[in-house]
Amino acid sequence: MSQSRAPWGGRPSLSGAQIEHLEKALRALEAKVGEREMALAEAETKLAERDRALAETEALLQAREKVIEAMRKQAPTQAPGSVNPEELEALHKLKEELDRQEASIKEQKQALKEREEFVEQSEAALFQKMQEQQERETELEQKSEDVRRAMKAAGLLKDEPKEPMEKA
Repeated sequence: MSQSRAPWGGRPSLSGAQIEHLEKALRALEAKVGEREMALAEAETKLAERDRALAETEALLQAREKVIEAMRKQAPTQAPGSVNPEELEALHKLKEELDRQEASIKEQKQALKEREEFVEQSEAALFQKMQEQQERETELEQKSEDVRRAMKAAGLLKDEPKEPMEKA
């Protein structure tokens, strides 16, 4: 890039075509960098989602391990249907974790539903604006044609050939 600009306002050492070529190459590189940044952001989002899923799975696993450990510690003298306090506490923690994850999933579904509704509304509004724009364009073309006809009728505009004449 420094070769395309002469220092202290002098003449550049490259031709105009070379400068244009360098500028095109620079724009292409900028586009590639932008694409890579978008891909990186997407990969980071996926990684964060995976980390969250792993953390939730780990929490469930720990809660299940506590339940199993509490069941193993159960005294052999206790009746098979009775529950010891450690097992009960582990079950409560497991239930709390499951409830928290269920609430998180419901929250995510609601957010997704809201996003979908927003996209649908935006698409509908865009489609409506496009239709209005096309109608307006048609009206302007019709008015332009009416003005041309009126100018021709008044003698202010000469008839122009519709297509260029071909030489024989």
